[in-house]
Amino acid sequence: MKRFLNQIIYLYLSVFIIIAILYFTKTIASKFLFSAILAGIINLINAFAAVKLFQLSYKKGGSSFLIYNLGGLGIRLISLLIIFLLIIKLLNIDEYAFIFIFFLFYFISLILEVFFYIKYKENIKI
Repeated sequence: MKRFLNQIIYLYLSVFIIIAILYFTKTIASKFLFSAILAGIINLINAFAAVKLFQLSYKKGGSSFLIYNLGGLGIRLISLLIIFLLIIKLLNIDEYAFIFIFFLFYFISLILEVFFYIKYKENIKI
């Protein structure tokens, strides 16, 4: 699990470093920088929540595992949607940058999450 968290953190840091370099070379505006950081932080919290729910459920039975992970996925998705809409409506950000970076991080996090579940399944030989 620690390896998965490290992969997520390295991914986010590398994207943030690229965005920071673009900002300091005046390629992107500060509004874009703020939008990207906000989108990244929201998705990072989502990824940590996925790992925490997995940690809580992997030693329990199959029904608890499904409730924690699939139910947690639904709750996390609804929470992300609400936060996403509130940020778009209430904050003065670059909406296009926020949407692009948000979905980029979200889909990459989901792909890494699926690979994490597959690797874990292979390690315990279900």
